Parts: sequence; structure tokens; C-alpha cells
Amino acid sequence: MDENSDLCVKIDNPQKHLETLETYITFRITTKVARIEFPENEYCVRRRYNDFIWLRQKLVEQHPFCIVPPLPGKHTLMGQLDRYSKEFILLRMKALNLFMFRIVQHPILSCSQQLFSFLTAKPQDFVAHRKQKQFDPNSRTPSLSNTSLIGVKIRHYEFDKMKSYLNALSDKLNCVEKISNRIIRERAEFITELNSFHPIFTTWATSEPELAIILQGIGHALERMSSSQNILVQNYNNTMANPMKDFLSYIDVVQDTMKRRETHQQAYENAIEELNKKHNQKDKLVAISQNQDNPSFQLWKQKNYDEQLEKLGTYIPQLMKKVEANQDFLECANESLRSDLERWQLEKQECIKKILLDFVNKQIEYEQSQVNAWEQITNEITASFTINNNSN
Repeated sequence: MDENSDLCVKIDNPQKHLETLETYITFRITTKVARIEFPENEYCVRRRYNDFIWLRQKLVEQHPFCIVPPLPGKHTLMGQLDRYSKEFILLRMKALNLFMFRIVQHPILSCSQQLFSFLTAKPQDFVAHRKQKQFDPNSRTPSLSNTSLIGVKIRHYEFDKMKSYLNALSDKLNCVEKISNRIIRERAEFITELNSFHPIFTTWATSEPELAIILQGIGHALERMSSSQNILVQNYNNTMANPMKDFLSYIDVVQDTMKRRETHQQAYENAIEELNKKHNQKDKLVAISQNQDNPSFQLWKQKNYDEQLEKLGTYIPQLMKKVEANQDFLECANESLRSDLERWQLEKQECIKKILLDFVNKQIEYEQSQVNAWEQITNEITASFTINNNSN
């Protein structure tokens, strides 16, 4: 929680609730705020995971072209952990804190009325608020019921470039995750071998008095190696696996947001295509209706063409308004997404940097512990032999 921010949210104190039909966990959400739209400076509420799902859905509905951060997975964060186990709950709480931190740092999402209710409403008021079917009068989202999802025709270089970049980044991170998972499995197997290896030297020392110091030292060094390996494996999920999965989910969210923009671009292009067809249809009817010198041009045909022209004369202005509305909406969507992508790029750099640095630092700690173990036993053996030589 950033204490220097005008909106700080902290999630802690998980509690288990046992009811007749269900069991669930709630978290305490403490909000410290210095914004005029908040009547008080501090709020404390309890929310369950489903409430976070509701909040995110509402934010996506209200701000379809903002990059709304992902939530942690519904039941699994780390293998097949029991969702009521302490380890799982703490992992989920950490992920929810990251989710809320990203929300309150966003210049648009942090001002949402739904977020205000989520952070401040008392239990009964919040339940009632969730049941309300709310309509945003400022929303200008055009209808997409007839939108064809065959791909856009007008290409935007900056968005196409970002799509390619996201695909490449996702492939690279997935590759890193797979390799690191394989390495950590191999290290877990190595720990098993070390645990069976170091007792051999300890037992051996009992039958070789002259080599006892060396053998016991090697046994102790191998034991310390096993211990440091075990710490590295246990910390892997916190330093690499879970942060990497979270960021891969974040990339999926960005890609989904860009797909929503493309959907509205398709709506705009379809409206233009329909307008052009109606204009061409009108031009043909006008040309035919004006060809009255043709002896085959009958009176009933003239009437039929006039009726069609009248309908087109009413429909074409409506289509023109639809095209203009879709164009305005698409331009707003482009600007909103463009701004969010710039913010996300900066956050991406910091996030990936932190993941990799945490991973590197843990590797350094591990390697240093290995060196220390062998240096210690080397010094002990050297000192022992020096004493023995002096005594002789």
C-alpha cells in the first residue's frame, strides 16, 4: 500500500465463514483516502472473492477500453492446494492486494462509482447495490449484435505492432516458465539424492578415524547444500512461478481489451460498407427511374422505384448517423486504449524487472550458500591438518 497516494487500499485478516449451504473466506479491506468524493478518510469493510469478481466485471463493462487488471485464479494458485488452507489463502490475499493496487493506481478505474461502493458500502447496502441493474447514461457503446467477426479491413499499425509484440512476449515468458519449472523439478530430485548422499560420509567417518575430519566435513557440506537447495525450491513459487503466471494473465487481459477495440472497429467498418451499398442502390434506382423515354418503362415500375427511393431517403440518413457515432466511439476507444497501453508498458517493465531480479537474487543467495559451505569445510580441514602437523 502506497502511503503517499491519495487512495490506499490494504487487504488482510482473512476469516473463514461456515454457513448452512456454503463455506467461504472474507478479507478485511482497509481504505485510507484523501479525495473529496469520499465523505470519510478511512473505511473498513469485509469482502469475499466473488465480490472482487463482481467489481472487475463492472469495471470492464463501464470501461471496455481500459486495461482492467486480472484477478487470481478461482481455485488454484499453486498446484492443487486446498482453497481453505492457510497457504492458499495467503497466496490469494497477496494476489488480491496486487489487483487492488493496480486498480487504485489507475487514473480512470480508481474514480469508478462501483469501486467507491466496493470500498465503502456496508454489507447490506453492498448486497443491494450488487443486485441493482445499473445503466450508465454516459455510455455511448454502439450495438454490436450484427457485427461480423471476420477481421478488420483497416489496419492500425500501432495496434497491430502491439499485438505482435504481446504474442512474442507471451511466448518468451511461457518458455521461461516451462524451463524454470523443469529446472526446479530436477532440483527437487537432486535434493532427494543429496539427502541420501551426505549420511554416507557421516557413516564412513566412523570407520576411518584418520579421515574422519574430512569425511564429516564433506557430509556436513552436502547437508547444507541440501538445505539451501530446499529453500530455493520452496521459494520458487513466490519468486518466479506465481508472479510469472500473474503477468501472463495480465498479457491476456491486454489482448482481450484490444480484441474489444477491434470488435468496435468492425462495427464501424460494417456500417460504412452498408452505407456505401445503400448509396449505390439509390444511385441505380435514380438512374432507372429517370430513364422514362424507354418504352418498356411501365407505370407500376415507376411507382415501385419511387417507394424504394423514399425508403432509402429515410434509411440513409440514419445510417450516416450510425457511421458517425461508431467513428466517434472508435476514436475515443483508440485514445483510451493508446493511453492505457503506454501506462501498461511502464508497469510491465517494472513488473518483469522485479520478477527477474527476485529470481536472480535467490540464485545468488543459493550459490553463495554453496560456496560458504565448501569454504567452511575447507578451512576446517586445513586448520585441522595444520594442528596435526605442528603437534608431530
